[in-house]
Amino acid sequence: MKKTLSLLLFVLALSFPAAMSAQNQERDKHSPVIAVDSLMPEMNVANNRLYLKNAPVGRRVDVITIIGNKVKEIEITASEGVYDLNLRRGVYIFKLDGLVRKFLVR
Repeated sequence: MKKTLSLLLFVLALSFPAAMSAQNQERDKHSPVIAVDSLMPEMNVANNRLYLKNAPVGRRVDVITIIGNKVKEIEITASEGVYDLNLRRGVYIFKLDGLVRKFLVR
């Protein structure tokens, strides 16, 4: 009896991954493929300039000091662009929709 039960469990264990794989393949046929990385905006600061890529046009980037004072608001005019900051040296927080980054301006 133990041998039969063990054999049955062994066969079920072998067939379980195949069933899961078939379910994943069926689900993947119907789900759309979206490249998430290409949709996310990218921000970088260098030489007192803000570099944007994949940014939503018409939105704005808020530049905030470490203590919470808003010092600049930049209107985005193109999906990819370079914007002069003209900021003093220091650490600033840049907010664009849900994207928040901290940069050191030298």
